[in-house]
Amino acid sequence: MPSTRELKMAALREFTKTNLDKQGFGGLDDDAKSCYSRPLRFTPAIGTVLIVVGLVLQSPIFLGVGAIVPLTGALFPRGMILDLVYNLGVRHLFRAPALPPTPSPRRFSYLLSTVLIVGSALSFYYGLAALGFVLGGMVALGGTILATTHWCLGSWFYRLIFAHAAAK
Repeated sequence: MPSTRELKMAALREFTKTNLDKQGFGGLDDDAKSCYSRPLRFTPAIGTVLIVVGLVLQSPIFLGVGAIVPLTGALFPRGMILDLVYNLGVRHLFRAPALPPTPSPRRFSYLLSTVLIVGSALSFYYGLAALGFVLGGMVALGGTILATTHWCLGSWFYRLIFAHAAAK
């Protein structure tokens, strides 16, 4: 009979696998998902830190330039800036695999993040700090959840809006 710890680990793995599937990584086998589980946290974790810095500084310029990061993820499945930093540098420090291309649900999430970050930057520019914190805070919260659980709000929206495409 499996121990409680083994059951918790199995549930965690299933939860992570399901969340990765919903981000569009369903084409990866379980071994690949296990291998990529930690590296796929890099991009949202670093992105979230950058957004929080922009919010703390209340800097429309920092946030506006920072919006380029998720925009590159939305436009280039193999060329998001933070993925490139990971693939070309960081992964070698840990002897980890290169990240796979970003699937459509996660790219859609990056597009939503871009819009919200630009909205936050414009809000700070026009003196609407409360709105800037709400918009940027939504992205920071979503990024934190993604980095810690692999559950992606933007991918969830993608699956709602593009149910037919998400079913593939």
